[in-house]
Amino acid sequence: MKISRVAVIGAGNMGASIAEVMAFNGFEVALKDTSMDLVGRGMQRIRSVVNSQVRFQAARGGKEIERIEKLGITLSQEQKGKIMSSIKPDFTREEGDALLSRIHPTESYDDLRDADLVIEAVFESHDVKKKLFEELSGVLNKRCILASNTSSLGITSLSRYFSDPSRVFVTHFFNPPFTLRLIEVVPSVLSNGETLNELIEFLGSLMNHRGPMVPIRVKEMPGFVVNRILVPMMNEAAAILDEGGASAKDIDLAMKLGAGMPMGPLELSDMVGLDVVQYVMEVLYSEYASSKYAPSLLVKKLVSSGRLGRKTGSGFFDY
Repeated sequence: MKISRVAVIGAGNMGASIAEVMAFNGFEVALKDTSMDLVGRGMQRIRSVVNSQVRFQAARGGKEIERIEKLGITLSQEQKGKIMSSIKPDFTREEGDALLSRIHPTESYDDLRDADLVIEAVFESHDVKKKLFEELSGVLNKRCILASNTSSLGITSLSRYFSDPSRVFVTHFFNPPFTLRLIEVVPSVLSNGETLNELIEFLGSLMNHRGPMVPIRVKEMPGFVVNRILVPMMNEAAAILDEGGASAKDIDLAMKLGAGMPMGPLELSDMVGLDVVQYVMEVLYSEYASSKYAPSLLVKKLVSSGRLGRKTGSGFFDY
């Protein structure tokens, strides 16, 4: 099948960013949430991403000139002009405006009826997603693929609430999708293998602002690949901090300088949200029944106190 019309349900941070990626690739995208106010906030997020990317691209030539001159090299105006003309923006204001015009805000399911691919990025709750899947069963056309951006929930159990479980998959994008290129693609035991291959081929044809998107096929299991490895590491960093092993700053510094991580695990936890860290750990603990997946006491304390990270202004660090 040919995927030409895409819809994204959930205009929060992830849903809006996924819609931006789809529109960046030239697709007409319906962006739906339960109210136009929520969709409007999602559009504001997308405009912010677009504006940031336009500014970044426009500044590349000037930054290269600045880099060269810091080496003690004096450039003539002619040389500067050649540098500016050779490092042209890959994403211009005109392209940004065209991208925004391809995203169509809506609060109605009617605008999803012709979609070939619907990606849901609603709240990470089995009950919320179950209700959504049931509602979509009477809306989407028979050829439509339904993909969930869940990071931890079992897709087989959810797919049973959709009219055609064989066309339901996980497409787990990473935050933020416009710069992180990985997509974990997870079929359920009821998924159609041919449709899975078509979906992976489609996702592999996409680009974000950093390069080609890279889908990987993952077996259905709690946490998939990345979160099963990454979130327990973040949780262990919190346990070390709670034990007084090192300061938060030094724990992050150790992992950046000693393990080559671009961001320390505690800073990363604050960016993801400590409530998300706790939730994923609880899912892993419940599914695997292993104490190594028990949420850190410090994480639970911070969550109960409302210190969830960047989104609340404080977590392991203050913002």
